[in-house]
Amino acid sequence: MTERAAHPHINPPSTPAGTVGRHVVVGLILGILGLGALFGIGDEITDGSVGAARFDHGVLMWMHGRQTPDFTMAATFLAWMGSPTVIVSLAMIGTIAGFVDRKLRGAAWTFPVAAAGAGILIQVAKLTVHRARPDLFVPLLKEHGYSFPSGHSLIAVVIYGLIGYFALGLTHRPATRAAIVTASALIILAIGLSRIYVGVHYPTDVLAGWSAGIPWLVVCIGLHEQMSRRWGRYGTAVLDKAPKLSNAIEQPGNTKAHPS
Repeated sequence: MTERAAHPHINPPSTPAGTVGRHVVVGLILGILGLGALFGIGDEITDGSVGAARFDHGVLMWMHGRQTPDFTMAATFLAWMGSPTVIVSLAMIGTIAGFVDRKLRGAAWTFPVAAAGAGILIQVAKLTVHRARPDLFVPLLKEHGYSFPSGHSLIAVVIYGLIGYFALGLTHRPATRAAIVTASALIILAIGLSRIYVGVHYPTDVLAGWSAGIPWLVVCIGLHEQMSRRWGRYGTAVLDKAPKLSNAIEQPGNTKAHPS
């Protein structure tokens, strides 16, 4: 009699294929939702939706009325974190890290592809919609070009999302992995909100930036996972290292083998 048959309460270990399958489903759902939100917001803007305009104006004025020196300093710093200078620097650092550390070798090509693709998405969307910057009040920062979508928000999803993704491959500890995911999400959220606070983007611009960034991030991660599994020299898969939730919360006594 096998151990599993004798003790049915023992959970079988999760397989890489099963773990990856769950991540693929989650990625597809996020990608579809992101694209749906992007096109939905874009339609609202191009059609001149009154509801979207009220939402944008209301949120902008609400944040403008709560400006303080401390908030302004923080928002300016966050805007800098999403600036082209910082983003390109981070992408270059990620690329160099991929050549130096074998565990991160996939970053050597993923970061350049992700950054270039995000840049193209931003320019295509801006030139398609032609939305002017907000003019309800004098912005705290001066920006040029079209407003929709927020390039800072889109590129933050892609680059900081990739940094978090590759960082997950360096640890197996659930608590550390949770902290990495949380930190990445908070940075992305804060950068987007800072663009509204300083008055250079409408809230719908930021929402559209997030919505466009998520599908492209999913594509980049999926491409890295596939290339890593087919040809190991192109990277090391990350998603199959994720611990199964049931194993993480399982009582220590249940993981031990019992004599038949």
